[in-house]
Amino acid sequence: MSLYEQAASDDGEITRPKEPNWTAWANDVRTMRMLDGRSHRQICEMFGRVQRDPFWVKNIMSPSKLREKWDDLVIRLGRSPVQCCVNHISEPDTEIPPGFRG
Repeated sequence: MSLYEQAASDDGEITRPKEPNWTAWANDVRTMRMLDGRSHRQICEMFGRVQRDPFWVKNIMSPSKLREKWDDLVIRLGRSPVQCCVNHISEPDTEIPPGFRG
């Protein structure tokens, strides 16, 4: 939810964009965690980097687009936010991100 609120406030539009499909967003985050091996912290930090970049802030407005462009973002915005092996999760990440409803 906080990612949506931040993106909505940063998009420069006078009207708030339509509310996203929260189920799809949650599934995209789950996919990034389970299949890509990224933690919530990595995902949130990368989204934060995107929000500070004038080009990417207009192009990454959802977790699915963040996942799709992740490798490009790492190259263009710097190294991975939290260095770890992305294909191996050493410990389960049970951290609940701020704003998570469920």
